[in-house]
Amino acid sequence: HESFPEEERRDWCDIVDMINQNHQYYNVNVIIIDGRFAGFISWWNFEPFRYVEHFAIKEEMRGEGIGGRSIQDFVAMCPSSVVLEVELPSVGEMACRRIEFYTRHGFNAMTDIEYVQPPYSPNLPEVPMMLMLAANNNETIGIAEIAKQIHRYVYKKG
Repeated sequence: HESFPEEERRDWCDIVDMINQNHQYYNVNVIIIDGRFAGFISWWNFEPFRYVEHFAIKEEMRGEGIGGRSIQDFVAMCPSSVVLEVELPSVGEMACRRIEFYTRHGFNAMTDIEYVQPPYSPNLPEVPMMLMLAANNNETIGIAEIAKQIHRYVYKKG
């Protein structure tokens, strides 16, 4: 909860509902290290890509390589490319560090389109973001089509 600002968080009740209803596209992987909860990856199973909605490691466990291993393992297990949203570098140092982290772990910034995260609810603002892509199997994916699919299914826009 504390890893994401309010405008970048899905309501917890929505997450629980999607899990309880075995949502067609939505999944959550829990990261356990030495029997302890370390973090999670929530993701959407689309064709021909996987979309990581949220990825977080507990603050006290950061800096131990858990995040890097977790995202690399996730990408390796996916039969298709993996896409995620990040804040723009102009947001500040933390956004730049996040972009550098994903770049180190095989993601490329998709700077050829402007991307905006729609609001999760009517009382929240949209957020200018950037998509990053880790391509598997040398697939050719249209980033504009990926953005449309994310908006349609994840944010229920369009």
